[in-house]
Amino acid sequence: MTDTPVTFQCTLTPRFTDLDTWRHVNNSRIYQLHQEARMQAHLDLHGPDAWFSDDVRLRPIRSITDFRRVTWYGSDVKAQVQVLACTNDSYRVRSELFQNGEHVGTQQAVMGAFAKGQRVDLPQVIRERLDNIATGNSEPLKPADYIDSIKTITDFPVTQQLTPRYADLDADSQRSEAALARYMEQARFGAIRHLDLGGLGILIASMDVSYLHFRAGWEPVGLRAGISRVGNSSFVFTGCATSEHGLQAVANSVMVVIDQASSRPAPMPNALREQLQTLTI
Repeated sequence: MTDTPVTFQCTLTPRFTDLDTWRHVNNSRIYQLHQEARMQAHLDLHGPDAWFSDDVRLRPIRSITDFRRVTWYGSDVKAQVQVLACTNDSYRVRSELFQNGEHVGTQQAVMGAFAKGQRVDLPQVIRERLDNIATGNSEPLKPADYIDSIKTITDFPVTQQLTPRYADLDADSQRSEAALARYMEQARFGAIRHLDLGGLGILIASMDVSYLHFRAGWEPVGLRAGISRVGNSSFVFTGCATSEHGLQAVANSVMVVIDQASSRPAPMPNALREQLQTLTI
C-alpha cells in the first residue's frame, strides 16, 4: 500500500444524446461517466491494451452510485479515481465527478475477476499493481441483502420483457455493465410512468446494483420491480433482471420527490403515497 494516495484524473464531456426528457444528463449516462473514468484509470495503470481480455476479465460485482447534483450538457466533467482496497479476488474503486466546480456524483465499485463466466482470483500482476496504489481508506459497505430478499418474492407489481440487442454487448461479447444499469432504469420507469405526480418531479438519489453474471443471451430479458420502502419524501425501488441464465442483476434505487421549481425535496402528498402503496413488494 502506498503512503501517498494515487489519484487518477481525467476530463469527460457529456454529449447531447446523454440528455433525458428533463434536459439534464440521464442517470444511466452518469453511470457510464463513472465507468469511463474507471476504465481510463485502468488503462493508465495497466497499459493501453488493458481494455480487453480473452482470458481473465475484470467486471463489477457491485456498484453504489450517489447522484449528488444534476449534471448538465455543455460543460465538461472532471473525474477523479482512487483504488481504495485490494484482496485476492476483488478490489474497490471510488470515482468522483465534478462539474463547474461542484461535486455532482460519487460511485464506489467492487470489481472482481471472471474467467469463462466464473469468479476467479485476480491475476497476480493486476493485484500487485492495485495493492501498491490502494489508499486503504475503505469503510465496510452495507450488506447487499436485497439480493436474497428478492429471491423470495413471487409476485412483482411491475413486470416487463426486453428484447436483447447487439448494442447490449460489450467489447468482450458479454452483456455489458452499462446495459444492465439501463435495464435497472427501465424496470423503474415501467412503474414511474404510470404515476400521477400532481406537478411534482422525481429524481434518483442513489442506485446500488449487484451483478451476478455477465453472460450474454438472446432470449427475452425479464424485468421485475416494486417499491420496498416509502418515506416522507423518498421511496426505494427494488428491481431485477433475469435471463435464460438466471438472475443477472439486482438493484435498490432511492428516488426523491422534488419541487420542480426549486429542485429541492418535497413532502410526499397523500395521493402519491397511496399510488406508491399499490406498488409495494
